[in-house]
Amino acid sequence: MMSGKYTSIDNQQVSGSVPAVTDPGQTTVKFSDANLQTFPPSGAKGKISVGSQPPRDADDTFSSPNGGSDEPPQGGGWLRTFAIATYKPYFDVDTSDVVDRIKESLFPFRGSFTEKTAENPDLYGPFWICTTLIFVAASIGTFVTYVAHKLQKKEWNYDINLVTWSAGVFYGYVAIVPLVLYVILKYFSAPARLVQLFCLYGYSLFVFIPALCLSVVPLEIFRWVIAGVAGFMSATFVALNLKAHINSAGERWFLIVVGIFLLQLALSVVLKLYLFTVTV
Repeated sequence: MMSGKYTSIDNQQVSGSVPAVTDPGQTTVKFSDANLQTFPPSGAKGKISVGSQPPRDADDTFSSPNGGSDEPPQGGGWLRTFAIATYKPYFDVDTSDVVDRIKESLFPFRGSFTEKTAENPDLYGPFWICTTLIFVAASIGTFVTYVAHKLQKKEWNYDINLVTWSAGVFYGYVAIVPLVLYVILKYFSAPARLVQLFCLYGYSLFVFIPALCLSVVPLEIFRWVIAGVAGFMSATFVALNLKAHINSAGERWFLIVVGIFLLQLALSVVLKLYLFTVTV
C-alpha cells in the first residue's frame, strides 16, 4: 500500500494515492441566445398585417350583404341598397356636427342649413331626433293625462298606443313627406337630393322637442300658441333652405311653399289634439 509515500518523477512529487476531486461549487450553464421570431414582425409597427389576420369561418357570406365585406357590391344596381357601405357616408358625423345642425334648425330665418350640409348630409341626426320625439311625446302626453285625472280624482289607465302612434307619426312623416317633395320637385324640373331632403326634414322636427316639453303647462291657449310657433318655425326652416329649388320651379313655387307650411302646421296640430287634449 503506497499511502503516505511519494516518488519523484521529473523533479515533481506525485502522491501515491488518488487525490480527492475538489468540489467545483456552483456550475453555470450557458446557452446560446435563442433565435426567437417576434410576432407581429417589427415592420408591422403595432398593426396586424394582412397575413396575420384571424381566420374566417369557412362560409361567412351571411355576415354582411356583401359576403363579409363592407364594400358595395360590384356592378351597382339594386344590390347596392343592401350594402352597409352604401349608408356609411350618411352616418359619418360626430357630436359637434349634429349639435351645429340642431342650432341651425332653431334659427330658421338664416336659410344656410342646405349650404352647410350639401357635402355631407347625414341620417344619424334625423334618426336620433325622431326617436327622441317618440319617447318625449309619449311620456309628456302620458304625464299630462295622468295629472288631469288625478286632479279630478278619477281612475287613470296608461295608454300604450301613445308609443306606437308616435313612432308611426314621426318615422312616417320623415320618410314619406321628403319622398313626396322629391317627386314634386323633380316634376317641376327643380330636383333636390333625396338624402338632403331626409336630412332637412329630420332636423326640422327638433323644434318640437322643446315644444312638447313646454306643453306640460296646463293652459290650453298656451299649448295652442306653442304648437303654432313650433309648426311655423319648422315650416320656415324647410322653405327657406329649399328656396333655390323652389324658385327654379317657376310660377308654381307658391304651391310648393304653401304645401310645406300646411304639412308642418298640420303635424303640430295633430300633436296638440292627440297628445294634449285631455278627456276625463
